[in-house]
Amino acid sequence: MAWRATVNLPGSSAPNHGFLLRADDRVVGAYLAIYSTRSINGHLERFCNLYDWFTVPEYRTHSLSMVRAIVGQRDVTFTDLTPIEPVQKLNLRLGFSYLETAAAAIPHLPWIGLARARISADPAVIASTLSGDVRTYFEDHLDCHRSRHLVLIRGDQSCYVIWSRHRIKRIPLFVSIQYISNPSLFRESIGSLARYFLLRQGTVATIVEDRLTAGRIHPSVRMPRSRQRMFRSSTVSPDGIDYLYSEITFAP
Repeated sequence: MAWRATVNLPGSSAPNHGFLLRADDRVVGAYLAIYSTRSINGHLERFCNLYDWFTVPEYRTHSLSMVRAIVGQRDVTFTDLTPIEPVQKLNLRLGFSYLETAAAAIPHLPWIGLARARISADPAVIASTLSGDVRTYFEDHLDCHRSRHLVLIRGDQSCYVIWSRHRIKRIPLFVSIQYISNPSLFRESIGSLARYFLLRQGTVATIVEDRLTAGRIHPSVRMPRSRQRMFRSSTVSPDGIDYLYSEITFAP
């Protein structure tokens, strides 16, 4: 959930905890963030996803106080997954790096892919199939209005997928993939998934970043533009960054 703290300007008696910007006990700015603790390669890592930043115009000169407060936290991996261009420039000065976000559109051709998998969007089936951290991710994101959930099952393997409808020119005929727990099974079962999205959801293609699928899936069409996403960490590599616990999965 979002955590907001305070940076106080002169005249305020509130304690200094982080990043609500106050002046004379009035909130004049906020930098919202979503925090999570994740197990990455067997180690617990704290994540802070920078979400939304606003300051009342007459106090804009103090905006960097909030930035310094939030990025000054130690032992935290920061992500900024939807930064506008001015924020990207600031992030670069603060030590952030870009993630590789090349994406492709996979057509929903019912005959692609040889391996078949069972697919279920039933929450009870998903919960009973998943275990460990992945089940926790499902439970934490189940009530997110933007996200839809399914599980691929083949033998004793499973792959939890978070997806949403993606509009191009206001037409919701596309699927956007937000999270994949088992990229290998996802790739091998793309034919089953294409049929499911075509016949059950009435969509024509799936848009997914190569980094989520551990490489581009064929056949597919390269998307002409990709989102700029950024992170900063001394302990987590780009491969350890996903879009859980962020506005991508949480925001309406």
